Amino acid sequence: MSSHRFNAAPSKPRVSVVIPVRNGKDYLQEALDSVLQQSFTDLELLLINDGSTDDNYDRYALQDERIRVIHLTGTGVSRARNVGMEQSRGELIAFLDADDVWFPGKLLAQIQYFDSHPAVGVVFGKFIRWPALPKGGFAPASALAEDASQLTAADPERSGWLYTRLLDGLLVGMNTAVVRRTVYEAIGGFNEAMRLGEDYDFWLRASRVTEMHSLNGPVALYRIHGASAMHRLSPQNHLANLLKAASMRWGLNTLDGQRLSPTSFDERMGSVHFDHAYSHYWHGDRTVARAAFYQALRRGHRPLRCLTYIALSFWTAHAKAPSS
Repeated sequence: MSSHRFNAAPSKPRVSVVIPVRNGKDYLQEALDSVLQQSFTDLELLLINDGSTDDNYDRYALQDERIRVIHLTGTGVSRARNVGMEQSRGELIAFLDADDVWFPGKLLAQIQYFDSHPAVGVVFGKFIRWPALPKGGFAPASALAEDASQLTAADPERSGWLYTRLLDGLLVGMNTAVVRRTVYEAIGGFNEAMRLGEDYDFWLRASRVTEMHSLNGPVALYRIHGASAMHRLSPQNHLANLLKAASMRWGLNTLDGQRLSPTSFDERMGSVHFDHAYSHYWHGDRTVARAAFYQALRRGHRPLRCLTYIALSFWTAHAKAPSS
């Protein structure tokens, strides 16, 4: 691993922004601009180039003295984020993917929330999905962005000791979140052995040590395109495995006494198995689908549909996915 820094960045910035990138030049500049143009300016930006071959990423450091470029050799997004956090100097650590965009005022709103809620260790927000246009390309971010600087209140449904709500499906968008360094030091980085769900695992661990609060509004755009919309299907149901491991490690209670009932957890697991089965039925391995539909059926999830798909899965003819 080699590291390059151009122009001496201020020591100990308040916020460190970690952006992993691999062959992302098509969208990267838009992501960088959304950080560099934030009204809150006491930040460093760590651009983790993970083995890209499509551009000279050192040149991005010439744009602003707050940018540092760190080069890796294609070790994966979890390793890239971990190196970024290890190299960061800020009291707070923020994340952004190289094809997504922050809204103006995002960091200011989150810093102000941290300052007024010292016990909160993670502040995140909602995001807006940013799909490709029918003829290709994307609507300009400026046409979709909102001023996030006025977001001062939390969404109570998405704030507090979130462990059981995360188990039950609450989503924390990685590109919306800012984390206190103390939380990172308490739980460590991302699990580099995981190919999918490493962000979910990170937030589950965070939810065991701190309150997490969501601002009551959107703070970022999440770009939907071929590389992000569809993960390669795996025979393993990584999400079900992660949820099962979490429940065995920590149970179904939060630290402040909230409880997810075993029945609700079973319903959640049934839904996860059904979704895995459905994806495999239409786009993957029918044998895997059949086993997953059986797991969903065992938990009482959509029994009639599960039985129907189990029967249909014995057909070998190629089936066409229904239009959504």
